[in-house]
Amino acid sequence: MSELEYVDVAGIDEVPEKGFITRSVGDTGVVLCRVKDALYAVENRCSHAFQTFDGGRLRGVRLMCPLHGACFDVRDGKALGAPASMPIRAFELKVENKRVLVAVHSG
Repeated sequence: MSELEYVDVAGIDEVPEKGFITRSVGDTGVVLCRVKDALYAVENRCSHAFQTFDGGRLRGVRLMCPLHGACFDVRDGKALGAPASMPIRAFELKVENKRVLVAVHSG
């Protein structure tokens, strides 16, 4: 059984309001989003064409892929419409001392 390991990925002030930044957690690309007063972390790879979300848009909780326009809910990674039908991974996160820590599986 693997356990969660939280990795420091950014300062809370680095995540723009109504926007996102991308970071890496090991070999996994992560999108950090701020929607209203909540932070979310999802995988930085579209499940449709495996494009990263760099250059994409965030509208509310909808993260849009820049390649074909597939949208995902940043709260849980759920695909919200064609051309994507599979979700992307969503990660747990927490804030400690104004730093954003994202949970990844270890072992």
